[in-house]
Amino acid sequence: MLTRKSVPLILSRLTALVGLFNLFANTLRPFRTPAQRIDSYFFVYVNSTAFATAVLTGFILLTLARGLKHKKRRAWNLALAILGLNLITEFFRYRQHPVQIVLATILITLLVIFRKEFYAKSDPTTKWRPILGFLLALITILIMGVLLFYFRHSNSIMGRPTIQDILTTVILGLVGVAGPLELTSERAADAVSFTLGTYGIFLFLFPLWLYLRRVKGPEKLNTEDLAEIQEILTTDQYSDSLSYFATRFDKSIIWSKNRKAGIAYRVENGVMLASGDPFGEFSLWPEAMDAFLDLASEYAWTPAVMGCTDRAGEVWVEKTGMTAIDLGDEAIIKIETFTTEGRPMKNVREMVNKVVRKGYETQTFLASELTPDLRAQLIIKAAEWRYGAPERGFSMALDRFLDTQDEKTVITIARCDGELMGFLHFVPWGRNKLSLDRMQRDRNCESGVNELLIVAAVTYATQNSITDISLNFAAFRSIFERAEKISAGPMLRATRNLLRLLSGWVQVESLYRFNAKFQPEWRARYLLYPHISDLAAVAIAALRAEKFIGSSRSHALRK
Repeated sequence: MLTRKSVPLILSRLTALVGLFNLFANTLRPFRTPAQRIDSYFFVYVNSTAFATAVLTGFILLTLARGLKHKKRRAWNLALAILGLNLITEFFRYRQHPVQIVLATILITLLVIFRKEFYAKSDPTTKWRPILGFLLALITILIMGVLLFYFRHSNSIMGRPTIQDILTTVILGLVGVAGPLELTSERAADAVSFTLGTYGIFLFLFPLWLYLRRVKGPEKLNTEDLAEIQEILTTDQYSDSLSYFATRFDKSIIWSKNRKAGIAYRVENGVMLASGDPFGEFSLWPEAMDAFLDLASEYAWTPAVMGCTDRAGEVWVEKTGMTAIDLGDEAIIKIETFTTEGRPMKNVREMVNKVVRKGYETQTFLASELTPDLRAQLIIKAAEWRYGAPERGFSMALDRFLDTQDEKTVITIARCDGELMGFLHFVPWGRNKLSLDRMQRDRNCESGVNELLIVAAVTYATQNSITDISLNFAAFRSIFERAEKISAGPMLRATRNLLRLLSGWVQVESLYRFNAKFQPEWRARYLLYPHISDLAAVAIAALRAEKFIGSSRSHALRK
């Protein structure tokens, strides 16, 4: 059933169909029968250029189909222009392709009728977009140049040229220079020269057009935003443990009108991905969510939320109807009840005692208390202890370390014989809580150093009226926990085994086991997405944001 909501998708598919037909009708033998006789009846310049234009518009329409699917206004404008050019050149032919003309006419008509459905701005471009556009246009034009010789002027080529000869002729023709190919007629040579010259003009105008048509996107977080968010978080006793990570400089902020609440987000491949809960006054969250959804609609981005709690998830679902997936659980140590005594804490107690006997010592500082030498040493070690792995993080980690703008962060370090061996770095969480940002250590240190560091951080918290410490995030914790029960079915256990297999690439089960040793309180975190058809795109966007896609593999998963 045709509804206004489904119009962009249907028209994008019809556009792709017209694009494919343009290509097939001019290159594949069953489709191009009427065109085979044109050379003997029609002016060679028009014939060659009509063929080249049909192939070019075919490629462009295939590219524009995706933009139409996402309701992009610029894609709508370009589609009308390209289809109009396609029709004009088709009518210059001695014998036209009636199906191609009918399809293009129907598509133009539908695009005009439903023009209001294509309202979204194009995605903001970067300074590299014109360069990428140039490379894409160059590849496309080289392909079309080869097709021009094989399907339009194959009978005019003297001898048996190699693909290298054809490519060289195409490349030189883009700048008006004759190539190694020789054609049997001067008219055919002039036609090829004219067509390739036209391609060359397009090749250089296209990147320029991309640059001039750049769309200014949402502003990234700046130092003013950072100061405002920090002030809000220090006075909000109900803030989320991930709220401080909204201050990453690779995120943008949607504010409420009075700038007392906001949502941090980033756009990945057409998905507008919010991280954690909104920050600031709870009563203003719906207002910030409305602004978030309005911006997503303006650009036709898919709204999604990564890592929110039940508190925020309920508001999002009530407002948007989005579906929630349980991502896992955050481990939170309650300082008041924490103890290393008793049977459940036997492993932690033994590991701590072992490393203490080997001479390990700990100290905890506010970042503002660090000496310049110690700060510099920690920054060097933080980079060294990545061991070549990329920095991970989006929703649960900062994109900087010991920056002078984060002087209220806390760091616990472990030394052995005066040598730095490991550290934990915490960011503020509300008035009197801490949230783990980094857990790093020398790979040659004794096992048990992380346990020692956590116990030392709890001791510091006890002495400084800190009530909670948020530790690592345990992905899919409930699956591991339920799979251990005698009532677990084969599907649940198979899922558990698959996650164990994935632990060879990223820590999944091991993080759950490590966190569970400290008898934490578990807080569920969710991924929210609009429709089941959006889930794959949202999942890919989340993996890209956390840098699990497009970067080298890491065996360390922070928080």
